[in-house]
Amino acid sequence: MNCMWCETEDIRESVKDCYWIMPDGRLAVQILEIPAIECANCRTYVLESTAQQIEETLYWHDVSGLGTTFRYEDLLKAPRVKNMFLK
Repeated sequence: MNCMWCETEDIRESVKDCYWIMPDGRLAVQILEIPAIECANCRTYVLESTAQQIEETLYWHDVSGLGTTFRYEDLLKAPRVKNMFLK
């Protein structure tokens, strides 16, 4: 696998703590230990597919019980919101 930015092969799997704005735009949360790529040239970044998964999970899952700082694994375990308008 190569770095998506500089295409070097000098990368490794890592984790990154990030701040994310909730879908309603009123609150930022800190998500810990997000899977990431560490590049010697570009530093550490989250892949687009992981960022998309986080966005969708924050939108479709009830994270109100997690507080403002939580781990990525806890986010993925949050219960899905049941939306009556999707039927």
